[in-house]
Amino acid sequence: AAKYSELEAEKTSVEAKLQDRIESHNAEVESMRENLTNIETKLADAESQSVALKAEMERHIDGLKTELDASHAKSIDLESSLAAEREASAAKYSELEAEKTSVEAKLQDRIES
Repeated sequence: AAKYSELEAEKTSVEAKLQDRIESHNAEVESMRENLTNIETKLADAESQSVALKAEMERHIDGLKTELDASHAKSIDLESSLAAEREASAAKYSELEAEKTSVEAKLQDRIES
């Protein structure tokens, strides 16, 4: 009977140690689950921020493209305007050159007569 009691005590001790190990393991598993949940939450937040930043950058890029297009159109308008002014100046210069030649010819006629 003493041997039986000793074996019972050892069995109880082993069961208690196993129970402690199981509880410790379960606590570890629960901690890992919590960590995983936290990581998943942080990942979801980061993805959300990434999507928001991407949308903001796309809006900014679209705005810059619009500004660039407007600036390009203005540049083309200025080039056209300058070309028209250059043509008008060239025509005026030719007109003045012809007038100068005419006046010089009349003066030459008067000098000779």
